[in-house]
Amino acid sequence: MAALLFAQSPVQQTPPLAGRGGRGGRTAGDGTFPPQQRKTGFTQYTRALASPDVLARGKALYEANCAASCHAVDMRGSANATNLLRSENTLQDKKGERIAAAIARHTPAIILNAEDSLAIAEYIHAIQATMGGQGSPPGRNPVGLTYNVLVGNAQAGAAFFDTACAKCHSPTGDLKGIASKYADPKELQDAWVVGRSGGGRFRGAGETGNAAVVTMADGSKLEGALERQTDWLVILRMPDGTRKSIRRENGIPRVEVKDPNEAHKKMVLIMDDPNNKNMHDITAYLATLK
Repeated sequence: MAALLFAQSPVQQTPPLAGRGGRGGRTAGDGTFPPQQRKTGFTQYTRALASPDVLARGKALYEANCAASCHAVDMRGSANATNLLRSENTLQDKKGERIAAAIARHTPAIILNAEDSLAIAEYIHAIQATMGGQGSPPGRNPVGLTYNVLVGNAQAGAAFFDTACAKCHSPTGDLKGIASKYADPKELQDAWVVGRSGGGRFRGAGETGNAAVVTMADGSKLEGALERQTDWLVILRMPDGTRKSIRRENGIPRVEVKDPNEAHKKMVLIMDDPNNKNMHDITAYLATLK
């Protein structure tokens, strides 16, 4: 297929690398195809893929008629032909209509019936479905993978919880039913590691809303929730709900913001190990609290 598919001067490119994460993606070179389309994203990610027999036929037809002389096996084109992965016609094509029209106008002529042209179009779409974001080549992003973080020992996690977490948390108190709040175990693990066991947003030190102590020039202290802090102003929300604005100059008054997740950060360092065993054990234990 000649440069009719895209009115842009192509650039010679190198074949795609497998890369990290390539285990889930499938490229034109291995003869296989992504198991399912993605649920969200651009058209090439959300369109339903053709059956395996159609894709296998399209692959054979593409390699026989399009790859060697023009567009290359990886569809990235050559000095004389366009990159089909980014072609406007291949991206906007729905059921082979635009690609078939380009084949019909091809010079030198390529004689294919409508069914064969559609098979080539479906094969191109199947490869486009494996493309990653930010221009990543096919095969760089996993496709159709599932992850299981419940690989720990729940009983060992309960024992570690008693020594590392029970001082602040209770499986029958603040953590009661925590597993029911997170449908995905990955979210559950992320939540407890950063300290949002109640489902709220995680805040780090220095963010607004955290407790703060303001030490005035005379040594007196004010405590409240931090509303705003700059080099020249600090605003506190006082315990009675009022706001207090205090002018700052040369770092005076001094502002100390309490990190609500300090205990969790220390705990993560304490439980650190090469295989994250303790973390996975606690996740497995928390997953039982439904």
